[in-house]
Amino acid sequence: MKTRNFALTISALALAASSFAASADVLFTNLGTAAPPASVGSHAVTPFDTAAQAAVSEYSNVSIIPGSPVAGDLTISPAANKRTVPTGWGSSWSHGYTGPVFFISGSGSATLTLPPNTKAFYFYFEGNYYGSNTVTATTDSGATSGAVSVTTNPPGGADGAAGFAFHSTAGETITSITISAPSSGGFSVGEFGVNTGPNTTCASEGYTGTKLQWCKNICESELSSSQIDVYLRRWINRYHDLPYCAREEEPEMPPQEG
Repeated sequence: MKTRNFALTISALALAASSFAASADVLFTNLGTAAPPASVGSHAVTPFDTAAQAAVSEYSNVSIIPGSPVAGDLTISPAANKRTVPTGWGSSWSHGYTGPVFFISGSGSATLTLPPNTKAFYFYFEGNYYGSNTVTATTDSGATSGAVSVTTNPPGGADGAAGFAFHSTAGETITSITISAPSSGGFSVGEFGVNTGPNTTCASEGYTGTKLQWCKNICESELSSSQIDVYLRRWINRYHDLPYCAREEEPEMPPQEG
């Protein structure tokens, strides 16, 4: 009986490992022009402090966007020019928002580098030219929004800034998001929200030696999915459990009848 239970346990772990390898991903959600959500995917998100952003002098250039509710900075490259809706940014935004935004002039693209360990992130975008503009947001993992049409109208218009959100699964993190809008005549971004999750690492779990190295290979490396799968199965065979990043998405087993 003990041998059978042990075999079932290993099978369940192998199944969880396969699920982890298959589902580790970063996914996109189009928020449209609705107000920011309280969660993205399964991750609760906290909005940035717009008071800290409003304190930045109007029309000044910044590389760090202030107001992060978590440890670490949100940076933007190239530097952005701080504006305020609807005075310094003379068009409608959306869902009644009036407040600070950050304008990228002319280049048509910008990269947001996110706080460490980001699990979910959203931002809103609006082009400089009135009318429909096509924007694509792509994470460092390769996850993309695809081409999204965003309509910019003068103040009082019905449409406006559109929200882009990304979230991770199975322990993945998001390092950066590149925004491309070549026909927008420049654009503004604003209304940011983030979830960085618990700052768990292989080291903080107390792993040492081979266990620490295998954990890093599975959870904190840029190895391919097939390479990660090899280390994950080695881990299961030796330790008969899962590393922290795979446990995060471990499915609940149904209760067993007595």
